[in-house]
Amino acid sequence: MFAAVGITISTMLAMLLSKETKTLRIWSAWAVKMDGLLPVSVIFVLLPGLYLVFSTWGWKIAWVNTSLITLLAMTFAGPIINLRRLKAILHLANSESQPTPSSELLAKVRDRVLWNTVSIMCMLLVGIIYLMTVKPGMSGSFVTLGISIILGLIVANILLGSAMKSDRSTAVNRDTTSRY
Repeated sequence: MFAAVGITISTMLAMLLSKETKTLRIWSAWAVKMDGLLPVSVIFVLLPGLYLVFSTWGWKIAWVNTSLITLLAMTFAGPIINLRRLKAILHLANSESQPTPSSELLAKVRDRVLWNTVSIMCMLLVGIIYLMTVKPGMSGSFVTLGISIILGLIVANILLGSAMKSDRSTAVNRDTTSRY
């Protein structure tokens, strides 16, 4: 599961940096495959987790409950929010014939909802690892998840902002070069 999330975020970064439609096709196909694997991969994390809950910890431990609830929420939210958007990117990339991506395709790649949810999910996984390691109480668990969500939003904004800045500098360089 952690590998699938890592590959998904990596493919999305590659899509964000892609300057050609053909590379967007490749990366978006990988992103769709990886995001589609997330619900299946959760089973490999959830089953041992549930076993440990029933055999060792029980349901009265805050970090266990918050980790499992967060994991289940991510399992359902990921495909509902992200997979549909990633498939739309792949469909549009496959339908384009120009070597450079259209502004519509770039807008879909830079969809703020997509980037926010993927970044938040990535940070929530880091938060879950922290919860499993430190084993805080209820308030510590909620603070950890809150910090993870905030960090996810910050990361998404930094990545999207740097992509927009890169586009502006490329446009300025093209504009300056075309004058001569």
